[in-house]
Amino acid sequence: MGFSDSNEFDSDGLDGLDALDALAQRAVDSVMTLVRRGVALAGGVMILAVTFSTGGFLLGLAALDGGIEKVWVVLGGTFAVLSIGSVGLAILRLRSVKRGADTLFTDVRSLIGGDRQTQRTVIETVESTDGREGDGVVAVSREFFMLKGAVGNRIGQFKSLSVALTAITSFPALIAAATVFTLVFAGLSVLFLIALAL
Repeated sequence: MGFSDSNEFDSDGLDGLDALDALAQRAVDSVMTLVRRGVALAGGVMILAVTFSTGGFLLGLAALDGGIEKVWVVLGGTFAVLSIGSVGLAILRLRSVKRGADTLFTDVRSLIGGDRQTQRTVIETVESTDGREGDGVVAVSREFFMLKGAVGNRIGQFKSLSVALTAITSFPALIAAATVFTLVFAGLSVLFLIALAL
């Protein structure tokens, strides 16, 4: 069901209330679909991050000695924590959205009630994410920055919505950080294996 500019909400009438409820439910459904996809992607990234970060760190300990080994313990350990920690934080934030799913509808409904500009932003966000199952989770999550901006300084009034928007909008950066660190460890692992073979 799409919402067009000609389908204005009449919040004084029953039809208007039903339309607002339908819009709020669509918004919640979009968020929860994105959360499920995000958890699945982050789980795969977590497996890679743990595998390559731990393996790369241990290979570095085996391949290096002397003062450089002590530097590696600090540097490699920090990068491993950042790699695993970034994706871990993304997963924790997404799971917190699932825990607050019951109150998310209420928050969205309260946000859009009586505010036509916010209604329009929610409509645009929902419609921009509809039918994008084939698109990457990171790309779709960027659509929610506009909604976060529309909420602005009222974010404290909507706890569940605040948690959801933070989880969704921070997801791309956290996954990107974990991916970069994981790739660095993968490359270093190859170098350490070569050094051990010589």
